[in-house]
Parts: sequence; C-alpha cells; structure tokens
Amino acid sequence: MRVDIIGGGPGGLMTAVLLRRLGAAEDVRVYERHPSGTTYGWGVVFPEGALDQLAQAAPDVHAAVVAAGTTWTHVDVRHRGFRRRVNGNRFHGIPRAALLEILQRAAAEAGAQITFEHSVQDIDPHAGADLIVGADGVRSAVREAYKDRFGPALAESEFVYAWFGTDRVFHDFTYIFRDTPWGVFRAYAYPSGQPWSSLIVHTSPETWEKSDLAAMDEADAARLCQEIFAQDLEGAAVLTKGAPWTRFPHLTCSYWHTDRAVLIGDAAHTAHWSIGSGTRLAVEDAIALATELAARPGELTAALAAYEAVRRPQVEKFQAAARRSERYFEKMPRYVGFEPDQFAYQLTARSWKITHADIARRDPGFIAAYDAWFHSGATGTPVDVAPSPAFAPLRVGGLELPNRIVTLTGARGAGLSLVTVTDSSAVPTPPVGAAVAGLRVPVMESPADYAELAERALAAGYALVLLDVGADPEAGLTALKALREHWPAARPVAAALPAPAGIDEAGEALHTAELVALARRLADGGADALLVEGVALADAVRNEGGVTVWADGGARTRDDIDTVVAAGWADCCVLHPTAP
Repeated sequence: MRVDIIGGGPGGLMTAVLLRRLGAAEDVRVYERHPSGTTYGWGVVFPEGALDQLAQAAPDVHAAVVAAGTTWTHVDVRHRGFRRRVNGNRFHGIPRAALLEILQRAAAEAGAQITFEHSVQDIDPHAGADLIVGADGVRSAVREAYKDRFGPALAESEFVYAWFGTDRVFHDFTYIFRDTPWGVFRAYAYPSGQPWSSLIVHTSPETWEKSDLAAMDEADAARLCQEIFAQDLEGAAVLTKGAPWTRFPHLTCSYWHTDRAVLIGDAAHTAHWSIGSGTRLAVEDAIALATELAARPGELTAALAAYEAVRRPQVEKFQAAARRSERYFEKMPRYVGFEPDQFAYQLTARSWKITHADIARRDPGFIAAYDAWFHSGATGTPVDVAPSPAFAPLRVGGLELPNRIVTLTGARGAGLSLVTVTDSSAVPTPPVGAAVAGLRVPVMESPADYAELAERALAAGYALVLLDVGADPEAGLTALKALREHWPAARPVAAALPAPAGIDEAGEALHTAELVALARRLADGGADALLVEGVALADAVRNEGGVTVWADGGARTRDDIDTVVAAGWADCCVLHPTAP
C-alpha cells in the first residue's frame, strides 16, 4: 500500500515511522512545505501522561525525546506582587526543532521518503496513493479537498496571542499576570532544556488595540512585551521568529475520514495551547491510525472507521477541557480579587480535569495549607489542620449550614436537604437526620398562598425556603417579594434561577449576562442565595454578580464538591451520587 502524508509535523512524521515499522504500508511518502531543519515555533510541551503512548509505540523515539528536553513538576503563578508554586504537575518540554529532527531521522531510518519544500495546494498529483493522510494543520489542503465529507467548522477566539521566546531560562511552567494602563497581559513561560524559554503573550483585543500592539511590527511588539514583563524576565530579551499576533482557531470536523483520505492532528481538530496538548493529540492520532491500519491489512475503510471511533471521544474530551481552560483566562477579571492561594488553586483546576484530590496527591503540603486557609476564612477562627472545603460551614442570611453539600434526596450528612413541593397545602415532614431542611416551592398563584406555606413550613421545622423562579422572571420577582414578606427575616430565602436556554462548547450558559443581571435583581429582591444549574453559570453568577451560589452541576462525589467550592466557582454544590 502507498500512503502519501501531507505535512511533516510531529503527527505526520510519527505516522510515517509507525506505518513502516508495523508493516502497514510498503511505500510511505511525506511532503513537507518547509525546508529541512526549519521550524517557526519555540518549544512544545507534553503534559503529564502525554508520553505514555509514545513510550509503548516507539521506545527509542520516546527515549530520544526525553533526552533532548527537560522535565519539571511545578507550576509557578505570579500576580499582583505574589508568587505561589504548586507541585506535582509533570510536564516535559522539548524544542520543536529537536522533536522534528528526532522524528525525521526515525522516519528515514524506517524507510519513509521525506520531500521538503513541497507545498501541497492540490491533491490531484497524489491520486496514485491508496491513502492520503492530511497532517497539514489547521489550514489543511486535504481537508479542503474533501470538505463536503469532512464537514469542518472553524471559528477564531476573541483574544489574541503571540508566540515569542526569551533568553531568560524559566525552570517551571510560569503563569504571569501583569496590569498595565491598557489592561491585563498574561504570559506563559516554559523551558525546553535550552538557554532560552518559550514565552506566549495573551491579551484581550481591547488591550491589544489600546497598547498599539496591533499597529506594531514584530520587533517593536517584542520590545513592548519585554517592558511589560521586565520584572519577571530580569533583564532578558524577548526573542522573535516571525510569528505574528493571531487568534486561536477552534476546529471541529463532522468526519475525519473518507474512503481514501484521513485527517490527523490540527487538520482534524484543535485544542487550545493553554493545556499544552496539540502535539500530544497529533502524536496519539498517529499511533492510533497506524495501529488500526496494521491490524486490518486490506481493510482500509474499516481501519479508518476504527481509528476515528477510537480517537474522537478522547479528542473531544481534551477539546472541552481546553475550551474551559481558555475561557478561564478570558474571564480572569472575575478572579483578580481572590486571595493568592485561591487564585493559584483555581488556575491549577481551571480545565475541570484536575480535582482537589488530584492536587492533594501531587502537592499535599499546598492542599493542607489551603484547606486550613479555607476553613479559617469560613469560621473566622485560624486553624492549622482542617477538613476539606466541602466540610467548611457557610452562613446564609441568619443561618449557618454545617457544610457545603446540598442534597435533593435526603441523604444524611449533607449540610442542606431540599424537599420539593408543588402547593402550599402539601408540606411534608423534613428528611430524618437532615442538618438543615429547606423547602423548594414553585411560583404560586396568590400571595396568600405564601402565608399558608410559611405557616406550614415553620411548623414542620424547615429553616429556609427556595423559590423556583420559573420562565417568567417578573412573576418570579413578585413571588419572591411575597414570600419574603411572610417568611421570618432571620431565616433565609433562596431562589433557583431558570435553567439556561443552552450551553456552549465550554459548558457556559448561553445568555450568561442576562442571567447574571437577573441574579442581581433576585439578590436585591431578598434572595440570600441562588441555586444555579451548571458550574460555569454558577461561577459567573457568583463572581460577577457577587451572590452566594449553590451549584447544581452534576457533582457525584465529595471530591467534585471540594473542587468547585475550593476554586470559588460556587459556595455549595448539589450532590447527585447516582448521576450517570
């Protein structure tokens, strides 16, 4: 079988290596548009676990990659005069040029033919190949040739970034946030085992325009970034390689293969660089594709379908995590007032892939201190040893919840048990063993219904009432006022925001701004807390609206609740222990 691979990046080269080594193709040809030895990037990063599949598929390549780069385990967070380091997040950095050299040598030794300075705009000259592999990046000519089948969707991020280098050697993954007269600049610096580091500078389009970076050439832009991050660069220069300011392209495809063409890496999908998985995904695509082709000789269509079936779910999980990570940096103004430890904690957990327990395993000292800080803040009494954040008390109005766990099922041990009723005459007895019992009620027809409801709820022993606002916000606000008039001032009233109309690719509610505005109106109208569907919306309501929030986001374990509460995304969480 003859396979033409369009694109000689890490994914294309890794495909060539394995196709030859596994005997899946007798004739493998790689076409790379750049000259040999040329790369326009700086260093690439493999996050924890990213090299595991490479080690199994090609141990010698793995050993060479490890030897040519450097490994570190700390994340260094710098913001407004503080610095916090979190241990245990393992990364491996390697110069992109070194990675390409290793893979080019392995491909050549395996018997693949590599043609440099060959730009492919039209795939007709490759009609003689049994299979065409599109490894040619986000602007893929292969994908364009079969776009009716692949069904690509491409959208650019709002924020802009530039990929620089610096001759200041950073030894850890370093996140830097700097306030300027134009706005906040973010920098991400990381090592590659060389006397330089990669430096990605990221900012909002408004800040980019106000600072005149949009009108500067690359040299002037580098000098301005050098001034902005002078304290962290310690006199080192910002270096350039001809990479312009750009917006990250978000790419998805309905299909990754046709009968004779297949996409891998950025030609098929992209994942934002803030979780450092672009190269990882391309290499893992290559391993999966070559493995399926080798396992099904003579069954090309079946092999391609199997490749996509194996890889798509894994890639989509990374894309979702990457979008959440990117959204964190875009929404960072929400968190500028956080205490240093919580700011560093939230950055570590931003993609929702790393939980409280994960951080505790990696850096037990950080989490022990963090739990003590969180508990001390919740109780007003300094402690040195504390339980996890899920078990910190929370004051809501004139009531104190003993912990941050909310149950809808009456599960014992939760700080708050919510019981749902549909009318004022059907108030049941609170769940046995409930620490605090709350009654969840709909908007009722008459204000008089709330007088009866309050009487029955107080007699039954309920400590708070939660009003479901419903689809009509004005009716909900009126109902809240009536309920507040009949419920004791010393006991809290909460409100449940209406469910969001839809969710975007980062898990954030559509029309978030409108829901945050409604949350503020409910708080002003007497709601001591809000029940919000989804963690991302809860985050927006809490940290933009300044409201106490209980998140109903599908938390299934105490670890989920620890993570959401500790990160400051919500104040409490609904526990769904049997959720799928």
